[in-house]
Amino acid sequence: MKIRAEMERRHAPLWPHEYQVDKVVVLPNVAFASFMIQPLDRYDFIERNEVEPHQGTGLNHCLLLLSGDRTDGALVQCGGDGHAMYTAYVAGARDIVQARLDRVADFIIGSGTQRTASGSWYVYCEELEEKFGVVIRDGNGFDTMLRETLERRPEVAQVDIALQHIETTFRPEFCAQLQTAEAEKAPDIRVRDILPLLKGGGLAFLTHEEVETSVQAENLRELTDTGQKDHAALLNARVAEISPCLEGVEVVLTDVDPQELARFNQAYEDHQAAEQAMGGMTP
Repeated sequence: MKIRAEMERRHAPLWPHEYQVDKVVVLPNVAFASFMIQPLDRYDFIERNEVEPHQGTGLNHCLLLLSGDRTDGALVQCGGDGHAMYTAYVAGARDIVQARLDRVADFIIGSGTQRTASGSWYVYCEELEEKFGVVIRDGNGFDTMLRETLERRPEVAQVDIALQHIETTFRPEFCAQLQTAEAEKAPDIRVRDILPLLKGGGLAFLTHEEVETSVQAENLRELTDTGQKDHAALLNARVAEISPCLEGVEVVLTDVDPQELARFNQAYEDHQAAEQAMGGMTP
């Protein structure tokens, strides 16, 4: 087994120094390989993305180079005119950055979907920097990676990154307050409420979007008091939609186990069979 490392003889602790990454540049594989071979040559991508190393923060500020198909990267302390003053190889650099951005995305999505009342949510870049140590600025590379991270999530419909904030628009089905408002807005109509209205209007079928089973509404009206207690769950099911169908009217149910429809049909068939066996006598 072979391991690549920088071996030194020193009294200082072995763990490396901390550097502040202000920009990320993702290079084509060939350009990244060229830099890894000749890190002190002049490069246009360093000149275009130069970072001032000394900003009075107590940390050295750097540029992080990544490659499209590699997980490793390189830290660059810019020396001016497209040259690197100091460089460092970072194993797993992309994974390190992505793990931090995943945490940022979790924070934005978690707080946004729980608290938005409109479907959109603003988070200020300064807050993300304080919480996660990630500098999100327009054009600094982190903005593109964060946008891609957010857009991969099923909750997110759109991402806009401005100078000081990030606006995320969520799909309504993931927003707690929107779902609550929608539920409160919908009329609370139950099966037992509409049975009298369906009488004499042709065939009406109770259905559920999760199964193909249907129940004829007319059969429910034949229930005795005992039968109504046995099938209370079906009678108390919420009516989500009523629409015409080829045979009559379809009533789509929610807030009920879809197996309740099959259970009622089986009980009704058993009752009909028992009546026929008894010569038509009503139990």
